[in-house]
Amino acid sequence: MRRLIAGIDPGVTCGLAALTLDGVPVYVGSQRGWTLSDILKMLTDLGEPIIVSSDVSPAPELVGKLSKTLNANVFTPLISLGTVEKQHLAKNIAESYGVKLSNSHEIDALAAASKAYNHFRNKFEQIELRVKELGCKVSVEDVRALVIKGYTINRAISYLTAKPKEAGLPPIPVRKIPREERLKNLVDELKERLTFYQGEIKHQQTENKDLRKRVRSLKRELSDLQGKIDEIRSEQLYQIRREREYQRLQDDIESLKRRLSEYSATLDEYKQRFDALQRLRELQSKGELAPLKPIESFTKEGLEKAFRLYEIKPGDYVLLMDAGGGGPTTAKTLARKGVKAIVSQTAMSHQAREEFAKHDVPVIRAAEVKVDWIEGFPYVNVPSLKDALNKLEKMEIDELLSSVESIIEEHRKELINKARVDDHASSDEEKNIEPLG
Repeated sequence: MRRLIAGIDPGVTCGLAALTLDGVPVYVGSQRGWTLSDILKMLTDLGEPIIVSSDVSPAPELVGKLSKTLNANVFTPLISLGTVEKQHLAKNIAESYGVKLSNSHEIDALAAASKAYNHFRNKFEQIELRVKELGCKVSVEDVRALVIKGYTINRAISYLTAKPKEAGLPPIPVRKIPREERLKNLVDELKERLTFYQGEIKHQQTENKDLRKRVRSLKRELSDLQGKIDEIRSEQLYQIRREREYQRLQDDIESLKRRLSEYSATLDEYKQRFDALQRLRELQSKGELAPLKPIESFTKEGLEKAFRLYEIKPGDYVLLMDAGGGGPTTAKTLARKGVKAIVSQTAMSHQAREEFAKHDVPVIRAAEVKVDWIEGFPYVNVPSLKDALNKLEKMEIDELLSSVESIIEEHRKELINKARVDDHASSDEEKNIEPLG
């Protein structure tokens, strides 16, 4: 299995990165709620982790648990990595291998793994050269794994090239690092950090210098542009005033057009009404059309309202819009006005009809004549009115003849019955007379 350097960033969202011993990333990711078993399964599926690294010192508890479970070495920097250094480490390796970093957890994990790899990189290169020099048929990764455990390069090569019976010998105990060496390593780490940050400072200073030059250039460009803007602005102000005046005139024109359209529509309406009134006058002059005085309800109040509004007078034709509720009294009141005829839109009571008949006022159903509403007033077609009156007169004559015939027939029957009675009486008298001598 390929050996791996694992970088861990513990937390609610855990970051994980895995590099080969050649510094090639094989996995970078993060997930919320990762457990120890989840991380172990992820790493063992990828290979054999021999280093578990952290970006802070001392290492978090999760890093220690992983190293014990995997039998791997823990790597922590002598001094916790700063934000700038972590971003620098992660960015370099991500850009080199096209890795996309989604969040700070992945950056921290990849920086931890990259820091561990950089710590052992020179040693890994020495191992590769040494194996080539000796021409040994051993795995470079196996040698690297033993060196990470604490072996020297020669001891690791000897162990791996030993005869089978010797290969079973226990590994040499790891040498304890003296305090002086640990201090030297710390000094080296600090010097490396100092060199890194000095480089960053120089880089930032260079960028700052370039940016200052750029700012001065932009200020000059801004000054030139401001002068041009002032020139353009004065011209634009003139154009704006012209455009505003033009727009105002356009708005006035549109407003006048709308008013003209409204007046035209009103004029057309008046023309239509005038034509209708002209036609009405022509029809009235020809005797083809006659006005109807409308009565909304056949009640005392309805009659008083109609008398007041329309000044109903003798000889007028009346349109009774609702004949319901009218009786002999209301009929008599209307008949006394001397109206010429009544056109009723609804059925009228028998008593009211009889009252109109007493005053010789004909009542015609609206369905029997042609009524047109013109300018809100009803008009009756005179020919249709005459036809209806003729029909009504004929019906009345027919009813009168029928009544006369009925009277004559009754009288005739009475005469016949009387004659029969007289004949019967004469017969009885003859029977009662005694013959003479």
